[in-house]
Amino acid sequence: MADKILSISIAAYNVAETLKECLEPLLHSKCLERLDVMVVNDGSTDDTPKIAEAYARAYPGAVRLLNKENGGWGSTLNAGMKEARGKYFKQLDGDDYFSAENLDDFVQFLERCNADAVYSPFIKFEHETGAVLKLEGEQPGHPPGEVVPLSELKDLAPAMHAWCVKTSVLQDNPIQITEHCFYTDVEFVLKTCNFCETVAFYPLPVYCYRLSRGGQSMSVEGIRKHYRDHLKMVTTLLRYEKESLTSPQKHDLFYPRLLGCCHMQYLIFFALDRTHGQKQELKAFDRLLKTEYPQYYAAIASNPIRILRATNFWGYWIIGYLKSRKDKRLKQYVFQNEV
Repeated sequence: MADKILSISIAAYNVAETLKECLEPLLHSKCLERLDVMVVNDGSTDDTPKIAEAYARAYPGAVRLLNKENGGWGSTLNAGMKEARGKYFKQLDGDDYFSAENLDDFVQFLERCNADAVYSPFIKFEHETGAVLKLEGEQPGHPPGEVVPLSELKDLAPAMHAWCVKTSVLQDNPIQITEHCFYTDVEFVLKTCNFCETVAFYPLPVYCYRLSRGGQSMSVEGIRKHYRDHLKMVTTLLRYEKESLTSPQKHDLFYPRLLGCCHMQYLIFFALDRTHGQKQELKAFDRLLKTEYPQYYAAIASNPIRILRATNFWGYWIIGYLKSRKDKRLKQYVFQNEV
């Protein structure tokens, strides 16, 4: 059996509708024997495990089904990182897919590469029509294959969809992703950055990310249901940055992405029902930043937030209402495109 170059960990919870679309580009690859495809079934209650099992039987050297109790997206990553057999590791959600046009070239690129991580652009596409909406994460100025020290890339702030990590980095270091929690893709990227020293750039899009599907975690519906998970993710990473960075230089990698998450947390509070309890949670978050993470507190100073701080958050309901009413459609777009 050929050495495995790329382990692909597919987070699969009730994705029977899209799993075939997710798997087919991988199975048509000319480099299939170099792929280690792990469908991590997170306690699905639909036909997800049945579909995955059929593919595992048909492609026994390439596809594996890992069954586990439901533990959320982060738990699938923890399982996939532990079981990975390839030189590199890349995450794939069961309702997304990899580019069939670029996958073989990407695998060959990884075979030659020796950087700790590989960054590539990714595509966002519309759920209903399949239309490509946007190409994200292009890195002009970095020749393909150039290995760059992460310490030189203060503004990289990669999305999970752009990120591929050497498996040895994941398995030789204490990287554990929070389970039973949404929005931990940011946690995965930043915690792996903490143990990576170099990155190479692949110029073509590999990951294709589905947007505008009802119930997505970054839809307004998803945000209102799971806003405490986002808060948990942010506070977990703030504490991790403060206590666990391997070098002071890693702060420059954490800061832009984590600042964006902190700013998004305020926007999320504005999009809620703005109850008294939610107001108290917002005040507690703001107080936490002020006392424990003043750099982030000072950097988040838009007019609405300054007004709220100056009035002890008296205007929380009306400011949130006005911001939502001003352009509800734009707010949905902001949430659904945050990655």
